[in-house]
Amino acid sequence: MKKLSISLITFLTLSTASISYAEKVISINIKGTLRTDKETVLSVIKTKPGEVLSLKQIDKDILNIYNLGFYKTISAYITKTKNGDILTFKVAEKPSVRYIIFEGNHEISDKDLQKALKIKPYNILNKKLIEQTISNMLGMYAGKGMYLTRITYTLKKQPNNRVDIIFHIKESKETVIRDINIIGNKHISISELEDGLKNHVKKGPYILTWLPWFYTGKLRINELESDRQKIIDKYLAKGYLDVNVSEPIVNIEPDTGSIHIDISIKEGPKYTLKYIKFKNTEPYKPKELLEALDMEIGKPFNMVKLREGIEKITDMYGDKGYAFADVNPIIKKDKKSHTAGVTLVIDKGPKVHIGRIEITGNIRTHDNVIRRELLLKEGDLYSTTKITKSKRNLINLDFFQNVKIETKRMGKDKLKMIVHVKEKRTGMLKIGAGYGSYTKFAAMGSISESNLFGTGIHGKFSANISSKSSYFDLNLVNPWWHNRPIAIGVDIFHQKFNNYDYESTSTGIVPSISRRFFEQTLTVGLKYSLTREKITLDTDNPGYYLEHEKGLHIESALIPFVTYNTLDNYIFPTTGINANITTRFAGLGGDRKYIKSVIFAEYFHPLFWDFIGHIKGEFGAAKGLSGKEVPVDRRFYLGGIDNLRGFEEGKVSPKDDEGNYIGGLKEFYSSAELIFPIIGDLHFYGVIFGDVGNCWDSSYGRTKTDAGFEIRWISPLGPIRVSIGKNLSPKDGEKSTVFLFSMGALF
Repeated sequence: MKKLSISLITFLTLSTASISYAEKVISINIKGTLRTDKETVLSVIKTKPGEVLSLKQIDKDILNIYNLGFYKTISAYITKTKNGDILTFKVAEKPSVRYIIFEGNHEISDKDLQKALKIKPYNILNKKLIEQTISNMLGMYAGKGMYLTRITYTLKKQPNNRVDIIFHIKESKETVIRDINIIGNKHISISELEDGLKNHVKKGPYILTWLPWFYTGKLRINELESDRQKIIDKYLAKGYLDVNVSEPIVNIEPDTGSIHIDISIKEGPKYTLKYIKFKNTEPYKPKELLEALDMEIGKPFNMVKLREGIEKITDMYGDKGYAFADVNPIIKKDKKSHTAGVTLVIDKGPKVHIGRIEITGNIRTHDNVIRRELLLKEGDLYSTTKITKSKRNLINLDFFQNVKIETKRMGKDKLKMIVHVKEKRTGMLKIGAGYGSYTKFAAMGSISESNLFGTGIHGKFSANISSKSSYFDLNLVNPWWHNRPIAIGVDIFHQKFNNYDYESTSTGIVPSISRRFFEQTLTVGLKYSLTREKITLDTDNPGYYLEHEKGLHIESALIPFVTYNTLDNYIFPTTGINANITTRFAGLGGDRKYIKSVIFAEYFHPLFWDFIGHIKGEFGAAKGLSGKEVPVDRRFYLGGIDNLRGFEEGKVSPKDDEGNYIGGLKEFYSSAELIFPIIGDLHFYGVIFGDVGNCWDSSYGRTKTDAGFEIRWISPLGPIRVSIGKNLSPKDGEKSTVFLFSMGALF
């Protein structure tokens, strides 16, 4: 209606201004703009100088100006001259916003509510933006479970055509799901149907509802449809192919804030799988496709397994180059016998090759640094698995905030592969402090660059000083020598460590070379270590081993190693294996001669409720050569936050007759962990653990055991760990409970 009245006023103004409109417009003027600029108005006016004046077009121009949302009235008039007509648009601006005020808010601060603002001080008043702001604020209250909150606003006039916007907030009680009424279920229990739903009746002590296995009872409107699909899938997995689940109906009691959710179910009959057939299976055999489906004849028709199996089969054909393969299930139901059969018709389409690879978003990182991590090259046959692994490789570089790989069709048999990356800072300067149960307070600092000049070369200098130790290290690694998966590096270090019974000072250099195989999961390498070490005793009763080791020593050693790594994420893994074997041959010159081997393996696997299972273990053995003993500082010491957490740092070790810790020639430890999110968005996790292991001077013997709880936080300043370990069978001199704290060391 407002637009119509403006158009009518304009028409009357123009109709009385002139009888003839055949003359051309020679110029266009804008009047009345104070806080807005004339160019903005001119940009939406379609009438241009030199054109014949048109009442219809001017009417449209006024509507265009009005739609800018800045003006409350608009008019137009014509001034005739000898050379033509001058068209003038006169506008009256809406008031501008002076202040935005919140009243009645207690649960959400003014500072947080300001994040919801779509209209801000000094903006021209726009009621649509005010309504959007209210919608955003209501969403913030909904996130707190306060769905009955009401928000209105008033405008308070101020001098100079300005207004204050006052939002009046009437906060409601926190709404809580009191019950979920499911009716019509006969063959699946309510508890089974509710399991895994995002919307759940409040359960557990309120103080613990932040933990994942307790439920706050907060309504999550955006998850209602997802919850409905989960209920449907539970029936489809049991053969109820005709199941019908209604959309959840939500009722909120205004007085109490109690939420009631009603869901009705029509189960229908249960179908048994009668047959599975395939059409056009080559290059696979039907037997291979059956394994992917994991469905059995005579058992309930599991639609969920069928859906998952189709995805696996599609990927199988994708790995053979059939990027456009389509697996179409044809299901035939016999409602009399309640049986159903499925025929999978496979349309492979042509084999597809990678025609072109485009990389976008890399400003600093060279193209070749990204391309060499891709397991597909231009001209290669398409592979779904290789695309997935290529993305994993790029993520594990830790150069990018985000990685996305998409494909676009180029004709019948070619694809364009587009790699989108968003870079992040890869240089880091760290200065901080840490604390360890044995080393006490420590100062640490490092300067590192994991992507030097965008070439992917890693460089780092670090220092760590505490009351018990000092460590300086310079490391440089090129992981791709001449764009081949060959890593060449060098490490130069100086370390001083005060153990319980001795002090060790060592300086060394360690060059290395390694090569990666099998899509970069297997690494085979060799290091050479040349170390100068001085050991000073710090005990009145050093014993044979420590007395033998005091003084200056030179060690020259070869260190071959093999690593196998399929972890999905090196920073916080959730699935995959990490294993390595390292052997140290000392005796290529120098006075130290021994061999030391260590085998380590760990496995991560996702479980239920976002829990992660983690098991790891390590075996080690050392032996002196040519009549020499294994040096005390090269022996095995367990205990501490990295292995046996129910024991003090380094105190799981054989002792000599004087009670000095001399380290073992053999070691074993194993740990099992259940990792769960406490505050997932902040990378704050809890860990329930159990450890077993020991060090021995000769043959393997009895083991020590512990169990406990640990907090892990991947903080902006580095990983922080707090552990409480219980020694399950404490011996003389051993503590029954050990508190361990570590900050700034990777785990």
